[in-house]
Amino acid sequence: MAGFTVSSLTTYVQENADNILVASITGAETLKVPGINIMAGIKNAEKIMLFANTAPFQAGGVCSFNASGSSTFSDRTLTVTKLKWQDTFCPEDLEAKFLSTKLIAGSNYDALPFEKLIMDAVTANIALGIEQAIWQGDTTLTANVTLKQFDGWLKTIDAASPTYATATTGLATGNIIGVFDDIYAKIPAALLNRPDKPVIAFCGWDTFRTLLIAEKNSNKYHYSPGTEYQTGEYTMPGTGLKVKAVHGLDNISGTPATSKDRIVATWAGNLAYGTDMANEYEEAKLWYSPDDQNVKGSIKWKSGVQIAYGSEIVTYKNS
Repeated sequence: MAGFTVSSLTTYVQENADNILVASITGAETLKVPGINIMAGIKNAEKIMLFANTAPFQAGGVCSFNASGSSTFSDRTLTVTKLKWQDTFCPEDLEAKFLSTKLIAGSNYDALPFEKLIMDAVTANIALGIEQAIWQGDTTLTANVTLKQFDGWLKTIDAASPTYATATTGLATGNIIGVFDDIYAKIPAALLNRPDKPVIAFCGWDTFRTLLIAEKNSNKYHYSPGTEYQTGEYTMPGTGLKVKAVHGLDNISGTPATSKDRIVATWAGNLAYGTDMANEYEEAKLWYSPDDQNVKGSIKWKSGVQIAYGSEIVTYKNS
């Protein structure tokens, strides 16, 4: 039989390419939160349409018609950035190692050993990178190849005149409960008791851990740890404010102080994530390249974020 035999490699990739792509792009934990506005099919940019209405009362009992009020449309632009992961694998590098036992017989390696193991790890790392970038992305961070690709929600929120909780020099067990109380107190009253817009306070897992320790130490005799330390979800006693831990808000080395210990409280649909996912440009591939006898992998996608209403966000930032 002439040529290379790559049936096992091709079958694996072709049968799972869509799953690899989706798991990489929307596998970020924040994007799994119910209600997050995921906008697909964006090639470059798309408008988020906003609408506001006023309907003032008028005195009745007169034969007249007086138009009043307003219906105003506005928009915010969500722009996506083209991104990719690519790598080259040389199976011959494994010949002198214990892993050589997993190589096929002979000297022509037309398939990649541990394909699923490698692609699962790639998928998980891309998902984590997206999780971090959608929150802490900043195109001025030129030293961080992940975060510099596009501006994330924190930078977008800070430019949209949100309400800020009272700042401190940093979060600790002695002040964190008070910070969350302050966030709750500053949530616009119009968002309270709105089943269609339930407010969630997003924070990093490091901040979440500090909160759980503070609740334990407060010794109020009503705190039950339950499974919060595993699920990353906790409801503040008395206020009912839901707290959700996400790794995208963890403190990352090398990021500016304005990104440390951040907490963002808003309704999930106020946070928008844009991608394509409907274009052949976005695909996962793994193939044998006969010209240099390497196995090559490639995943391409688009990512970008935007918010709808800055006035419906309360955020904490260290002083």
